[in-house]
Amino acid sequence: MKNSYALLCLVIFCTAFYGCEQKAIDKKLEDRQKALQGFKDASEELKQSSDAAAKLKYWNRQLANPQFNTDSVLVSKIHYNIAGVFYSMSELDSIKNHMQVAWELMENQTGYDADKVQLFSGLGNIANLEQKVHQENYYYNSAAQMLLADSAINLTPKQKITIYFSAAQSSAKLRQFKNAFVLNRKAMELLPLLKDNQKEKFRAYSQIAVCYFKSGGSTDSLYSYIKKMEQLYMENPNKQSENFLYDRKATYFSKVNIADSAFYYSQKRLKLDLEDELQNGARAFSVTTGNLYTSYCDMAGVFIESKQLDSAAYYLKQCENFAKKYPDKIDDESLLLYEQNLVNYSFATKKYADAERQQDILLRRTRFLYELESSRAIAEMSTIFQLQAKDKSILNLNETVVLAQSNLQKNRLWLLVSTLAFLLAVAIISLLYFIQRQRKLKNEAERAQLEQRLLRTQMEPHFIFNTLSALQSFIRFNDNEKALKYLHQFGRLLRSSLESSREGYVKLSEEIDTLENYLSLQQMRYDDAFCYQINYDEEQDVESICIPPMLMQPFVENAILHGINPNGKNGLITVNLNVKEKTVLVTITDNGKGISQEVKPQQHKSLSTTISKERLAIIAKESGVAAGIEIKSEKNKGTVVTLTIPIKMA
Repeated sequence: MKNSYALLCLVIFCTAFYGCEQKAIDKKLEDRQKALQGFKDASEELKQSSDAAAKLKYWNRQLANPQFNTDSVLVSKIHYNIAGVFYSMSELDSIKNHMQVAWELMENQTGYDADKVQLFSGLGNIANLEQKVHQENYYYNSAAQMLLADSAINLTPKQKITIYFSAAQSSAKLRQFKNAFVLNRKAMELLPLLKDNQKEKFRAYSQIAVCYFKSGGSTDSLYSYIKKMEQLYMENPNKQSENFLYDRKATYFSKVNIADSAFYYSQKRLKLDLEDELQNGARAFSVTTGNLYTSYCDMAGVFIESKQLDSAAYYLKQCENFAKKYPDKIDDESLLLYEQNLVNYSFATKKYADAERQQDILLRRTRFLYELESSRAIAEMSTIFQLQAKDKSILNLNETVVLAQSNLQKNRLWLLVSTLAFLLAVAIISLLYFIQRQRKLKNEAERAQLEQRLLRTQMEPHFIFNTLSALQSFIRFNDNEKALKYLHQFGRLLRSSLESSREGYVKLSEEIDTLENYLSLQQMRYDDAFCYQINYDEEQDVESICIPPMLMQPFVENAILHGINPNGKNGLITVNLNVKEKTVLVTITDNGKGISQEVKPQQHKSLSTTISKERLAIIAKESGVAAGIEIKSEKNKGTVVTLTIPIKMA
């Protein structure tokens, strides 16, 4: 009795203690939310003031407040706001210190994704100020990917748009144009949520225009976005928009080789940049972004192209003066442009030694910044330059060749006739070989297609037989309602199977629907003995990707037959689809008992697996893309089947 009473007291005490502890946690979270809301309101209010000292004083007072300084989340938020004040003051070291503290405090916190997104963006801003392009790209894209993964993150549309724009701009710097286009367009999708979105629209059009220009895309598309920029500028004219508009026009006319227009807009852009520097000094937008340096470089390039070398030398000198005055405001791409102009200028003025030295500098920097393909292109330019730099040697060699030709004048006609006869013979032999090869390839392709169709006609009866056996079992047990539902769904599946059997390739979206229908049928057949998941990237355009039909279904069927306990309720079939450049990687996983390692007599030959392997071999041979099947199994852990299937674009 005493023991029972003691146990009851212990239970009551533990329950009360747990209840008090939970209340304390809830109270702490409630207080934190109130403090965070207070910080947010204070931040909005302080934005109205230009007094940086007053802002710092306020946030330092919060940092010293005993009510806040024991909570990592609140301290992180305070340091973040202090970093924002120093950002407005361009105090780089202070920004870095406070942002680093803010990130270390917030990094391991759960449930504060919005704050982490803002911290990633802030770290990207710091890397941008330091011209650390790869770090900038990492931080901005980390923030953007978090937003893409969870659209419910509690940030304003304007904040999300700014992050997408920053990540897109950073990706374009590293020539990741596909990602830049995606992020720019993601930002544009959010623009209707802003009341006044003219500024953001202009930036979107401007950044997409840059992507088209730098990626060598369509000049028509480039010009269409410039026209959209021009329309917005006419509706809301301002100096910054005017500058960007002139820049995009200058690059467009330079790309289509209209030199007069390119020079005109480059000159107007330079004038605006100089006015900005004159008014605002080191804080000028044209200085902090390096736009003034780029304008000098572009003007030098225009004058070198038009052979006005004195003017070119003047603007090259201006580039040097800017680099001495603002050494940390020049990005690598602009520096490459300047060094390329130096090479062109030295060559145009026939200073070949200087040109060769500058070319070496340019090559070293380019190899560091660009991939091997770009390096090879520059190396080819270097080779051409070196050949041109040796004009005197080439002229001497040509004189020797001319002398030799004069000695062979008497035999020239015979040599010419012999050469023509030899070339004609080679051409005829090559043509015959080409025709024969084309016939052989055509015959092999037709035979491969016929074999593939024959293999598929073997597979589809096998699939229908297995499905009808399930329907038979429902009818046997007099489950009419379930049989009718099953028959209706089977009819839809059979119709899609028959439609796909006429085609060599079907849309990936249709194949996913067919697989979904099949799994639903089997789930009904086995009385919900298993669950299933079909996972793929929803941003992938599955409507434009085509694959051979009925390749995944046999292995899903095997996973159900051999990997699922019909009497259980915890079966799981997972199908993951990952689209690569020329293939789709399909992973089919079950959580069954796995394939037994003991060697037993084969009681039933898996026709579907054999046929699928044969089909993939034919498809791989026809498409020239690697394809295959890999099966891994662990006892009591399940089986994983990996299919590598070539794709075609619709």
